Amino acid sequence: MSAILEESPKAAPAKALLPVRVRAKFFFEGDEKFFLKGVTYGPFAPDAEGYFVGNPEGARRDMEMIQALGINLLRLYHVPPAWFLDLCHEYRLRVLISIPWAEHVEFLNNAGIRRQVVQTIREAVLKNKGHEAIFGYFVGNEIPTTMVRWLGARRVIQFVEHLINVARQADPRPLYSYASYPPTEFLLPSNVDFYSFNVYLERQPDFERYLARLQNLAEDKPLIMGEFGLDTIRKGEEMQSTVLDWHLDCVVRGGAAGTIFFSWTDEWFTGGFEVTDWAFGLVTRERQPKIAYGSLQKKLLGMGSITQRVGLQKYPRVSIIVCSYNGGKTLKDCLESLDQMNYPDYEIVMVDDGSKDNTAEILEKFKVDRVAMAGGRKLPDFVPIVQKNMGLSFARNAGAAAATGDVFAYTDSDCMPDPDWLYFLIGTLTSGDYAGVGGPNISPPAVNWVQASVASAPGGPSHVLLSDVVAEHIPGCNMAFHRWAFETVGGFDTEYRKAGDDVDFCWRLQTSGQVIAFSPAAIVWHYRRFTLNAFRKQQEGYGEAESMLRFKHLIFFGPTGTIKWKGQIYGAPRFTWLLNRPIIYHGVFGQGLFQSIYPTPQSDIAAYLSSIEWVVFTAFIFLISVAVPSLRIVPYLMFGGTFLVALSYMMHARIEAKFDTIRARLLVAFLALVQPWGRGWARYFTWLKYKHTPQAVIALREEGVTPASRKGSISRLDFWNEKGFGREQLITEVFSLLETEGWRYSADTGWKDWDVQIYGNQFWSITVRSVTEYHGGPKCLTRVRLSSKSVVTTFLINAVALSILLYRGVTLPNFDMDTLGIILKVAYLIFLFSLYSRARRLKRRVAELMVAAANRAGLERVFGRMGVKQPGEK
Repeated sequence: MSAILEESPKAAPAKALLPVRVRAKFFFEGDEKFFLKGVTYGPFAPDAEGYFVGNPEGARRDMEMIQALGINLLRLYHVPPAWFLDLCHEYRLRVLISIPWAEHVEFLNNAGIRRQVVQTIREAVLKNKGHEAIFGYFVGNEIPTTMVRWLGARRVIQFVEHLINVARQADPRPLYSYASYPPTEFLLPSNVDFYSFNVYLERQPDFERYLARLQNLAEDKPLIMGEFGLDTIRKGEEMQSTVLDWHLDCVVRGGAAGTIFFSWTDEWFTGGFEVTDWAFGLVTRERQPKIAYGSLQKKLLGMGSITQRVGLQKYPRVSIIVCSYNGGKTLKDCLESLDQMNYPDYEIVMVDDGSKDNTAEILEKFKVDRVAMAGGRKLPDFVPIVQKNMGLSFARNAGAAAATGDVFAYTDSDCMPDPDWLYFLIGTLTSGDYAGVGGPNISPPAVNWVQASVASAPGGPSHVLLSDVVAEHIPGCNMAFHRWAFETVGGFDTEYRKAGDDVDFCWRLQTSGQVIAFSPAAIVWHYRRFTLNAFRKQQEGYGEAESMLRFKHLIFFGPTGTIKWKGQIYGAPRFTWLLNRPIIYHGVFGQGLFQSIYPTPQSDIAAYLSSIEWVVFTAFIFLISVAVPSLRIVPYLMFGGTFLVALSYMMHARIEAKFDTIRARLLVAFLALVQPWGRGWARYFTWLKYKHTPQAVIALREEGVTPASRKGSISRLDFWNEKGFGREQLITEVFSLLETEGWRYSADTGWKDWDVQIYGNQFWSITVRSVTEYHGGPKCLTRVRLSSKSVVTTFLINAVALSILLYRGVTLPNFDMDTLGIILKVAYLIFLFSLYSRARRLKRRVAELMVAAANRAGLERVFGRMGVKQPGEK
């Protein structure tokens, strides 16, 4: 021990300790990240005044060794005296204090006990109010799971939240939280500054999986391990050192904000007794360092980021690709943040997609200023690209073409990645057989109540998780892919100019058998569209993208045209006690060691009630009810359901605390009400715009199609080949013709009973099915079936026409003999005949296209059965 003390730094002069603040998933001291490196201290046998921290001489000796270890925080289980906090301040150690109270009794059902607990919390915080050494407080610690089950999880959470509010009112400077553990992982107070879990898992794979789960439960708040340790009496010092070493690696690479080792010394007093049959300390009772002390010291002690001392297994070269169109407002902040990455080998590829603002001037100035700002530090390569405006997907492909990295990391010009962004992305990407990885995008703090409300409104960019580590979708502003994965799917589809490209890319990657991972700590700060007008334009853009995506990925969409995610959407309200109440697994008789919370999926009923289709149907019923008085209550009830969905969202939306007012929540309710309408309108408008093929394309005649080949049925076509060519060659040529001629179509993604759906006019589409029969050797007979399918427009027009006829028939007794009635009926019959004629013409045109494709594939149209050619037969 003497050698350690001789090498340890002397206590620094008592200069001010800045308060530690929370920014998304990390702690910050000023502008520097503060990784919490903690150890539990005590409790020791109480002194004459009832304190559990020993005497000043012993505490000073401990703090010299603790400082030499690289620890920056002590966790205490009782409120300490002022001299102890002063000593911690002298050694630049912060203190996290657990305030003890009677968690083991039925505290909620007794008003006297509740008042006593509240008073205990208030007095404990006031005792050392404003002391700079205090990092924060735990207002509770490991409430027994059976007690939580007895009292009810909701009531317990609300009480803990009340305690935090009481403590924060008494002293707003420290941070506040609750120390939970796996049996009550569902106790997640919403107003904590960070989440903390006491976890003891000795197997590294188990700990890594559970850490990933806790990270997602913590969402965009910091997560720390409140306790972690190993008993050296039963496991030995070698195993303790090994376990604590990999634990620290997992915590850092997993993106947690810190960890607290249990405990500093084997000396331990609890429950009125000295504990002698456990030895969790990093040092013995006599303060002799154990093996773990030295192994941890190598990683804990030192300046700079902890991610530089806990390295990754590999550091592939990364190309950060930023695409911008008129993004000059935030471009400088974005590029400056990318220059600050804590990663050894990367480049920045900046693609200016024909911007018309001051982007060019900003880039020129940045190239000069970055050298001066670096202060001699090595800068990453910077590759600027300027092109005419071709759209987002084209720009992303252009960036990839110029990139030299093995990994492509994408972000946007309105984002500022965290300094450890690449560390966490690459750490996750290389930890398994993953093709890509993404992380969360988080809005900067709002500056007014309107911004706070818009940031809390539904429909923002997010990620969707299939499990704690596997994503179904990652946002385009925070994603990275191996070069080989990018090349496998052919890059981004340039059809998507504004949005939807990231969704399409992820789906194509997944349908090819690849897996996309999720890294919860790889965050980017995303300047969202905070104004109401910008929010409207964003939702319209998303609606347009959904409509275009539906052409290629029909299986991922519901009947109303909205995306059907299989996973859990990140950022949804955690508890909706009114609707969709989550399920908690308590274990048999409430004794489960890992009592998990399972959120219910988003309600399909709520989605329908808030959709534009439901609102239009409501309006339709309202019009009908004018003539049918008995129906007049129905549309009001229908709209009442829509209003309740918006009201439910308003109740459970998370708005920044300082802007969480009545008017802010009313604005959120309004946005939740109209957001599906704006997005749905844009979706239908785009769908109707792109769902039909231009008339000029339909009017074309296929070259090389003989009059004889045009004869026969236009619903069933048979093609013969004696070289083994069948439906595969035919479908290939069909797609080639569709692309060349400019048809609109959707291809089967594996979930349909047709091969391709061809969109014709505004009223009809044609589905194509095929099968090949083998008649000995290479002789093949390929059969094609064409079926007419009405589109939404056809249904809506018929529904309106029939409703008008029904309304007139109900309100006018002589409607059948009325001149206007006869005219309306005749007009409707003419319209029906027109629909039939359009369907026949479209099917005949598609049949001709099938024949042309067959000719190109080496197939010959035949008539009759089993390939016997009978050209005269129909």
